[in-house]
Amino acid sequence: MKVLITGITGMIGSHLADYLKTQNCEIAGISRATTAYRMQSHNQQDYKHYAGDILDVNFLKKAMLDFKPDIVYHLAAQAYNGQSYEAEQTTYALNITGSWNVYNAVRDYAKDARVIPACSSAAYGAALTDDPVNEESPLKPVTPYGVTKAAMEMMGRQFHLNYGLDVVLPRLFIHVGPNHPPLTAIQNFARQLAAIKLGQQNPVIHVGNLNTSRDFIDVRDGATALWTLANKGVSGEVYNICRGYAWKISDMLDLLIKIADVKVTVERDPQLVRPTDEKTLLGDNSKLRALGWEPVIPFEQTLKDIFANWMERLKA
Repeated sequence: MKVLITGITGMIGSHLADYLKTQNCEIAGISRATTAYRMQSHNQQDYKHYAGDILDVNFLKKAMLDFKPDIVYHLAAQAYNGQSYEAEQTTYALNITGSWNVYNAVRDYAKDARVIPACSSAAYGAALTDDPVNEESPLKPVTPYGVTKAAMEMMGRQFHLNYGLDVVLPRLFIHVGPNHPPLTAIQNFARQLAAIKLGQQNPVIHVGNLNTSRDFIDVRDGATALWTLANKGVSGEVYNICRGYAWKISDMLDLLIKIADVKVTVERDPQLVRPTDEKTLLGDNSKLRALGWEPVIPFEQTLKDIFANWMERLKA
C-alpha cells in the first residue's frame, strides 16, 4: 500500500508514519522544506519526502504523479485552535485553500486514491454540551480554526458527492503525545513542569482556564484509528476519533504535577485565556468502535510519556 501523508513532520503525521511502517506500507510525505529537519529527529530518513507547500498546485501535481498513492492522509494545516486568532489569514489560506488544492490534486492525478483529511472536533463549537457529541450533531464552530475545519470537511463531502472522490471524514478530537510544540494546555503545562524540575524555571506554573473539560486521545491510538478508517471506513462517512471521556483541565494539571513530583504555585495568566472556550468537549466514538477499533493507552501513561519527552528536550 502506497501512502502519502501531507504534514508528515507534524505530531500526528510523524506518529502515523511510524505506525504505517509496521503495516508494511510504502510511505511518502509532504512538508515545507523548512520542516524537513524533523524527518531526521523522527527517524524518517527512509521515507520519500516532497518538500513544498500545499498552496502550490504545481508542486502537488508533481508529487501525486510521481508517487501515485493509494491513500492520501491530508494532515497539513495551521493546526492550533488558540493560534488561529492571531493568524486568521494563514489559518484560512492553509486549511481551506490548501485543502481544496489537495482534493483537486487527488481528483485530477490520483483519482483512485482514498483521501482521509484531518477534520476536527473544533467544528462542533457551540453545539457542544455536557453530553457526548456524535457524528449527527450539528456543526457550529466558534473559532477561526473550527470554521476552517468545518469548511474542509464540507469540501471533502462535496468532492465525494459531485466527483466520486473516495473520501472518509474523521473528526479528530484533541490528540496528545510526545514531540509536540507547547501550544496546547497539556504540552505547555508539561514543558513548564519539566523546566521547573530541571531548575530552568521558578516553581510557578502559568495557566489559562482550568474549568473546562476535554476529550484527549493519545496520538498513537489516533494513528491506529486512522489506519482502521483507511481499511474499513465507509466512503463519504464521518467518524469521531476520540476516547469518549472528558478530563477536567484542573485534574489533568494535578496529575501532571504528581508525575513531575515538584511543588509549584499555580498562577492564572490572562494571555492564556481564549476569547471563547467551550466548557466541555466530549465525543461519542461508538461508530468507530463498530469497525473494530478501540483506544488502548491509558491517559496517565500518555501524560508520563509527554513529561518524559519534555525532560529530554529541555536537557538537550
